[in-house]
Amino acid sequence: MATRMNVYIIAPGLMFSRDALASDQVLHLDRTYAFVAAAGITTVAAFFDERFKLRLCDELIEPVDFDDPADVICLSINVAQVTCGLEIARRFRAMGRTVVMGGAHVSLAPELFEGEADCLVVGEFEPVARQFVDDLYAGRLAERYQGGRADLATSRPPRWDLYPNDRAICGVVQTSRGCPFDCEFCDVIQYVGRVQRHKPVLAVLTEVQLLYDHGYRNVNISDDNFTVYRQRTHALLDALIAWNGRDGRDPVQFHTQASIDLARDEDVLAKCAAAGVRQIFVGLETNDEGALKEARKRQNLHQNLVEQCQRIVSAGISLDAGLMVGFDSDDLGCFERQFDFGMALPAVNLRVAVLIAPIATPLYARLKAQGRLLDDVGHEAVSGGSPWTNMRPLNMTREQLAEGALWLVDALMRPDNVVRRFEHLASLLKPAPEHLRRPVRRKFRNAGASASLNVILKGMKDPGGSRVIEAVNALTKSRPEIAQDLSSALAIYLNSYMSIRTLRQARPRQVTDALPARFPASLSG
Repeated sequence: MATRMNVYIIAPGLMFSRDALASDQVLHLDRTYAFVAAAGITTVAAFFDERFKLRLCDELIEPVDFDDPADVICLSINVAQVTCGLEIARRFRAMGRTVVMGGAHVSLAPELFEGEADCLVVGEFEPVARQFVDDLYAGRLAERYQGGRADLATSRPPRWDLYPNDRAICGVVQTSRGCPFDCEFCDVIQYVGRVQRHKPVLAVLTEVQLLYDHGYRNVNISDDNFTVYRQRTHALLDALIAWNGRDGRDPVQFHTQASIDLARDEDVLAKCAAAGVRQIFVGLETNDEGALKEARKRQNLHQNLVEQCQRIVSAGISLDAGLMVGFDSDDLGCFERQFDFGMALPAVNLRVAVLIAPIATPLYARLKAQGRLLDDVGHEAVSGGSPWTNMRPLNMTREQLAEGALWLVDALMRPDNVVRRFEHLASLLKPAPEHLRRPVRRKFRNAGASASLNVILKGMKDPGGSRVIEAVNALTKSRPEIAQDLSSALAIYLNSYMSIRTLRQARPRQVTDALPARFPASLSG
């Protein structure tokens, strides 16, 4: 038998900033658990055949093993992973290993990685996978492989058998790539395009069953926009309705992201609820129409966003929402306006972000032409939930934007304010169908599923966390049919709340230009 080549495929960790706006990628317990499993490395692994011996590493949950004997190190890198990815690459190359880099950020800005790896894979991997794998084994690896748009009909099931599934809460299935919208700040469409491509429904079900067999009872549908093509959405939801909780299976909770126009389609909302799609992230950004027009977020214009969110929740879908500050039209009053907007939403977990200009986006090009990009800003300053932007805001200083964003996060996460949003959610949320409310059989859970309970137990030791837990317990007693939804939202909140508090205490803030007159002491938490 021919000698097998050792390949170590790594998803680098994230560099969380000192002043974090979010720390919700992992559960911070005695052992670290990823909220969402790293699908990128399992997808890449599927294209290596029996000539290779593979090992996967998700650095979010386990350290990179620099003593691994692999001949080749493959790194899949997005913008938040650049700092850690470069450190890993440099260390392995200093040891004489062959290093390959690919992924979203490598594809968007390959010039930044020239000389940092022996080979760059630019674009989607699937179209060049066969050539790459054959060349690698034959010892004729090229310096660059230029991938195109993958045909998802020919996709292979990810190699979840190689992943530490006991250290992740949600499995991942990607059913499509691409988004037809053209938000100015979004780099997703620059990488995967605006014409959405779809994986066949049968292939999706095969992958979902594979995740189920590995013990996952929470699955993230990691599409850029799950509901934008209605005919296809209906077909996939029909298949999930027929699969989920049927034929002796435990119920599975699906999570995904969609645009707010979902609220206008009652049929899709009803099918999402029936299929077990219980949690959807929506990028609301702001309710300021001037900022939405500026960002080309046209799908959010000319509607009452609070009412639309209430419609989604009333249909039986918990909502997570993204808020953003730092638009050109934002002034120093935007933080309080965003606070009021967030508090009006029936959403417990709100993800606040500062507007940055990702490379290769229209926003990046516009700001570069205006001379407003900051060339001396490192990758770590604009990733990992940092409040620091890579541009010069128009109506405030960069420091004021960072301080305002930090204030907004702390105010929204204050326990009393979170309790109010839990009460709003519980007053509207329609329960899941009865067959999807059955408890999951303990012996079939993956070990990561119990981590959420441990987060809640840890939260009971914190006065603020205990206050929220008591309130949620009371809501659960009055509405036991949505207990699982409330528990899921609680675990996510407590993990973020305690993680950010720890970061604040362990690392002094870099921000010094505070805005006390703009932010009432009663809300500053």
